[in-house]
Amino acid sequence: MSTNKVLLLLVAATLLGCADPAPESQREMTTEWLVTQAAGMDALLLIGAASGDVMQAHIYPEAIAFVRDNMSEDGLAAMAELDATLRQKLGQLTGPTLAYVFSAGPIASLEDVIESAADPVGRLQPGLEMSPHWDAQEFEKISRMMPTVQRALTALRDIGFNDWYASTQLPNITPAVQANKEAVQDFDVIPEQERLLGRTLDPGIEIVVVGFARPYGMRILGQRFVAYYAWEANIQLRVAAHELFHPPYDPDDAELAELLTELEQDTWMNSIVENHDPKFGYNSFMGVVNEGSTQALDQIVSDRLGFAEDPGERWRESDGGMHMLAAALYHAMREDGFPESGGNYSEWFKSALRRGLLDPASVKDRATTIVGAETVALWDKT
Repeated sequence: MSTNKVLLLLVAATLLGCADPAPESQREMTTEWLVTQAAGMDALLLIGAASGDVMQAHIYPEAIAFVRDNMSEDGLAAMAELDATLRQKLGQLTGPTLAYVFSAGPIASLEDVIESAADPVGRLQPGLEMSPHWDAQEFEKISRMMPTVQRALTALRDIGFNDWYASTQLPNITPAVQANKEAVQDFDVIPEQERLLGRTLDPGIEIVVVGFARPYGMRILGQRFVAYYAWEANIQLRVAAHELFHPPYDPDDAELAELLTELEQDTWMNSIVENHDPKFGYNSFMGVVNEGSTQALDQIVSDRLGFAEDPGERWRESDGGMHMLAAALYHAMREDGFPESGGNYSEWFKSALRRGLLDPASVKDRATTIVGAETVALWDKT
């Protein structure tokens, strides 16, 4: 996500002609913001970066060098094992995957996450079982990796991570926590999301400010997000506006799958799925649908509350221009009046498919209206 200027008050008129929400001063706040810091979370993310994350190598060369130049051979071997299993074999990002799993337990310190790695059943499983995404078989797989994670984290402690972190990272993170508290507290995102999903959300949102999150915006367990300390507040707002929507429909909805069949078989759409850079993720058709739906919805929220990026610029540049479905869904929702009326996105999505608003030709035309013909033509490959 790119940085933009911080907005401390709601703008009087929202972008692109969307309806104006009532000023915060005139209505009671629903969203409860909590902004924290967590050295244990940063330790996990640094292990991910130093173990071979290709997206982070050029962002954190000095921190990676600190780890790899000083860590024991056993620690380096443990990181190599994690990279081989998570990133290379399973196609998962090591740092974000560990961040999610360990967020089920204490993450304030390096010792916290070392203790969780030593006792995942006692310290992590209870929290993970409360998630709607709980999967006993997946937890069994990750539990088998915990001794390796413990080795890597212990080796990180042995090279003086705590002192190094206090001197190099905390001088930036600590003031960023306070700055973000002040910057996000006036934005009431939860009611906007509720009226587009057609269901109630927990009012609490936690932002965990860290040093090694770039370039990712990460959701961890619950309504909690990991954010880089130097991102301006509108980035944190857009992460929160985005991640709470995932997924905005029932992934097991057979009727939706049936309605999406024509789009799934479309040559142009298949080109996006198959030819985009796999390092960005979304490497299946339903992955593209999930992300596209979520991005279109978060654009509506950020439009209405005044911290949006320009949609055309966003989708021309983001992830190599692959999010054409997001642009089309955004266009269709605006044309259909959904940003103003609200409702249940899942039902609107199926209705739009039934009415032909999102047949393959319409998706391509709508995306062209938002991003222009040049970006759309990138995917005219056979």
